[in-house]
Amino acid sequence: MTQDRRAGLWRCCAMLLALAAAFSAAPAWADDVLEGTPVVRRNLQYRAGRQEIGVLFGSSLGDMYVRNLLPGARYDFHLTDWLAIGADLQVGIPLDTATKVEIEKKVTAKNDTFQMEASRIALLAGGRVSVAPVTGKYMLLNSLPMQYDFHVNLSLGVASTPGIDTVGVGGKKAPSFSLAPGIGGGVRVFLSRVLAITVDLNDVFINRVLAVNDDSQPSSEGYLQHLVLNAGLSFFVPPDLKRAE
Repeated sequence: MTQDRRAGLWRCCAMLLALAAAFSAAPAWADDVLEGTPVVRRNLQYRAGRQEIGVLFGSSLGDMYVRNLLPGARYDFHLTDWLAIGADLQVGIPLDTATKVEIEKKVTAKNDTFQMEASRIALLAGGRVSVAPVTGKYMLLNSLPMQYDFHVNLSLGVASTPGIDTVGVGGKKAPSFSLAPGIGGGVRVFLSRVLAITVDLNDVFINRVLAVNDDSQPSSEGYLQHLVLNAGLSFFVPPDLKRAE
């Protein structure tokens, strides 16, 4: 065998050994990359089949005479990951607006016997259906995954307003009750599997007398809009989550 042939044979052997090494290394590299990684799984459902129990801290917005602070409690049962039925109960705490305070100051300065009469929300309770058309997950600070949803609320409840004097001095009407339909929506963010914060803005319609003028006649009466902003902290049970089918 000549020297050139021997050199060519060695080159062929080297090429074959290199190819063999490449093919044998490829599976080893792939196994190393995939080693310890989880199998493909379906999405976890943070709402489906779970109960939500929470506390609410609410307030009416845009009130002319009396603002209503509305602490309370809520309960929801999530039939699916996007549909829930629930109820809430909120108790009203009155807080006079600057307008009402200014009227009372002017009345006092004139030594007028007229008293500013304005109603407030004493109780707000009812049931609702919530639909969450948008759900998802985002990374907080590029490291902490957090679930969220945007939901729409349709509600029907009852509101109680203490009676106010509409017939002159002496004797007030008994507290009145009104149906209180509402529509609104909000966002829910899960801090963990069992803890979430919610923020909702609802437009509630309540039949009430808003106030009386100095002739003891109603200045506003009928179904009036009430924007109610609620922020809440909710606990979800059971702690185990379902996976999408």
